[in-house]
Amino acid sequence: MPADNSIHLVAAARQRHEQTRAKAIRAIHELDQAGAVLTFESVARHAGVSRSWIYTQTDLKDEIGRLRAQHRPESS
Repeated sequence: MPADNSIHLVAAARQRHEQTRAKAIRAIHELDQAGAVLTFESVARHAGVSRSWIYTQTDLKDEIGRLRAQHRPESS
């Protein structure tokens, strides 16, 4: 019976997920610092990740929304 190497697959998937999150977080901060308009599309493009993946990350969605609201001009 072959050895169960699934632990290595799980570890690789976890590492890939964390690297993807780090790229997205870095993209959000870089775009914000540059004064660029933050959209899910711009973050995805800048980070090299899919837009649909960003939608699955609640904290990233919330951060994008928070930063967008922060930069919105006050209405009179």
